[in-house]
Amino acid sequence: MKTYFIIYVEDLEKTKLFYELLFNIKPLLDVPGMCEFELPDGSTLGIMPISSLEKLFGKDFEQQKNRKALPQTEFYFSVEDALPFHKRAIQLGASEIREFAEMDWGDRVAYSINHDGHILAFAEKM
Repeated sequence: MKTYFIIYVEDLEKTKLFYELLFNIKPLLDVPGMCEFELPDGSTLGIMPISSLEKLFGKDFEQQKNRKALPQTEFYFSVEDALPFHKRAIQLGASEIREFAEMDWGDRVAYSINHDGHILAFAEKM
């Protein structure tokens, strides 16, 4: 099974650049209205602009798309060395919401929230 995570954002180009610089990778798909990044674990992060929702789901979906509550998503990235990723996210404009700390489930984790309102957690095993 291959897993795709698709997020909907206000500004596709800004978000694409954020993840491109954060992970130091280029999108494997980059077309008008969609881009995808293959992550090291084989999963795929897809990014679509909110403006594509009506085209994808129909005009009736317009009523639903205004139900916006933040945060909408948390990405929990389990990596070998988490702190450099967290620091890079902050340098790229994300806001720190929890410093790097040991958690009771056995990970060290740092949390930030990016310009789209998505929480980014970078974790490593203790």
